[in-house]
Amino acid sequence: MPRKPLIRSEQLPYHVTSRSHNKEAFALPIENVWSLALQSFSEAHFLHPVEVVSFVLMSNHYHLLLYTPKGNLDLFMYEFNKRLAQSIQRESKNINQVFGGRYKWNLIESKQYFSNCYRYVFQNPVRAGLVYRCEEYRYSTLACTLGKSEFSIPLYDKFGFKDEYALSWLNERLGESEVQVLKRRLRRSEVKTRYIDKVYTEELY
Repeated sequence: MPRKPLIRSEQLPYHVTSRSHNKEAFALPIENVWSLALQSFSEAHFLHPVEVVSFVLMSNHYHLLLYTPKGNLDLFMYEFNKRLAQSIQRESKNINQVFGGRYKWNLIESKQYFSNCYRYVFQNPVRAGLVYRCEEYRYSTLACTLGKSEFSIPLYDKFGFKDEYALSWLNERLGESEVQVLKRRLRRSEVKTRYIDKVYTEELY
């Protein structure tokens, strides 16, 4: 199936994911991959600035929500994945392919879709059975928002401070049907969008 043409947006956010080759675990412990990802974010952001909302690293893939005010998703993602892959190869002394293909993306076109994506990304470790609650997972920008760790570039999580109410909402499990919709949208070869930048961006949060 041909890769869907990139829809460039300077206003609307994207949901992006990238998975390891053959869905195998990365060739380094996840804490090492997290450190290398932070460095890769810093280097890629310096060249092609973006606004990261959230990032969650898993053992064989990651999820990312971000804005691209310069319409440069492809440029940023090329630099980020290239630098992360090269760093993993160098540190692990393993020259095998790191990612199993190009990243997948989907433009977030509504407030409800953004809300579901936001929870879906942070709930990945919960669905995988690694933790009971989203805030318990270390390799996530949520830990940075809560002041438990630092991220290498500024975060644009406009949900802000995660108080008890916000964390309760964040941990409300998405239904299986909602999860499947999100997965299908990342797979779908969609070449058109019926929304226009600036129509509802002010209402996304």
